[in-house]
Amino acid sequence: MKRSLALTTMILGAVWLTGCGTANASTNTTSSQHKTTVTTTNRQLTKSDMKIGKLYIGQQLSDVQAMYGKPSTKTIVHGNGAPQWEYSKKGFVVGGNPVFTIMVSGQFLGSTPRGIHIGSTEEAVKKSYPTYKMVQGGSQLFVESSNKEFSMDFGLKDGKVTRIILTNENP
Repeated sequence: MKRSLALTTMILGAVWLTGCGTANASTNTTSSQHKTTVTTTNRQLTKSDMKIGKLYIGQQLSDVQAMYGKPSTKTIVHGNGAPQWEYSKKGFVVGGNPVFTIMVSGQFLGSTPRGIHIGSTEEAVKKSYPTYKMVQGGSQLFVESSNKEFSMDFGLKDGKVTRIILTNENP
C-alpha cells in the first residue's frame, strides 16, 4: 500500500515536473552551474544516496522551510494525506513530513552525492548508478536499493537529465 502511494506521488510529481567512473574512483563533474567532486565506493543505492543539494529523504519540512522560505504551494496528496510543498521558483517539490519524496527539475541547482544534476548526461547517470533499469521507452532511468526501500528516477530528454525523483518507499 505504501509503495503504491509513493509511486502515485512520484507519478504525479513527474507529470508536474515534465512541462562516473568505477568503484573507488573520484570523478569531477563541471558545468556552468555545478562543480562536484564525488567518491563512489558503493555502487548499490543506499540511504546515503537519498539526497540532492541540501534536500534529503527523512528531512523535516520545517528544516526545508528554514532553508528555502515559504513554499509557493502547499497541498495534501490525495490517497495518503501527506503534505506536499512546491517551490516552483527553485525547481523542486517535497512530499511527506518527514520527507519521503523529492522531485527536482528545471532551475534546481543541487547534485546527488554521486554528482548527478539537472543537465547531466544519460551516460553519466549510467556510470554513477550502474544498477539502473531503462523504463518508459528509454525516457527514464530507474534505480532502487537492493531491499527496494529507496529509489531514484532520472527523467531524460535528448540524452540529458531533465528531472530527478528520490523516494523512500517505506516512510
